[in-house]
Amino acid sequence: MTLDEIRLQIDHVDSQIRSLFIERMGLAEQVAQVKAETEDSIYKPEREKAIIERQSKDMDPHLIMEYRALVKRIMEVSRKYQYGRTLEIRDCFPFDYETQEPVMEDDRTAVLRRDLYIYDFGSRDRVCTEESFSRIAEKMEEGIYLAGAGVIERVGSGVNDDLNSMLMTHHFYISRCRVCRDGENKSKVVLFTPHFVVRPEDNRIKLVFVCPNRSGSLSSIMDMIADYDVNLTEVHSIPFPSENSWNYRFFIELNANMLDDNIRALLFQLHSETESMQILGSYHCEGDF
Repeated sequence: MTLDEIRLQIDHVDSQIRSLFIERMGLAEQVAQVKAETEDSIYKPEREKAIIERQSKDMDPHLIMEYRALVKRIMEVSRKYQYGRTLEIRDCFPFDYETQEPVMEDDRTAVLRRDLYIYDFGSRDRVCTEESFSRIAEKMEEGIYLAGAGVIERVGSGVNDDLNSMLMTHHFYISRCRVCRDGENKSKVVLFTPHFVVRPEDNRIKLVFVCPNRSGSLSSIMDMIADYDVNLTEVHSIPFPSENSWNYRFFIELNANMLDDNIRALLFQLHSETESMQILGSYHCEGDF
């Protein structure tokens, strides 16, 4: 056969795959409705593993890895659809948030002394200064400060692990973010509070997650984010000890708004399919790197 003739046959097979895909997603719709009613979990990795093994039995050894990858991908797409439909059928979004930001008073906001020169969320003459994020967190929990601020990332110098870890540990949330000129470089400066607020104008979501300890888990999560057509504006990891071994916390920033239905489905799926997941803020980032 000529190349054109082969391509015609491929088009014919692709048409059949399209029809079968539509049929399969119709079945996924029925599964979503049943699971929404029973509140059964959508993701069952052991069942999916068993199905992949069964379906790939007696497959040509030259094709088995590709076929397993195809079956796995079909299941991932099916789960994506089911998460969105489940949120439509049942009110089960796992994150609570406010829609009104509390009034921030400059004299009850703290910033690291070394970062005061770049702080511009309010009056530098009235803002309080501290020597460490742990001290800011302590006074915020005591109610002395209503908010804190600091440089969370510098171009060319990396991210501020202390600030990221403090947000996670104390359950504070980024509410504002600006990319500011810092000499010849740029820095990302954030304001954080104990209140998780989501606004229509927000264009960033910061979160941290831990992958399940199995092969391909991080790749599946990155594919998941890409499937929702969401751009990652930041990703970095911090190692931590786990069960006589090591694991990683992945801190990511999404170019997205949590009020969008697709983004809510993505966060619902991330919450369900990671070992742990925590949102660290919703905000509008002014400027960019």
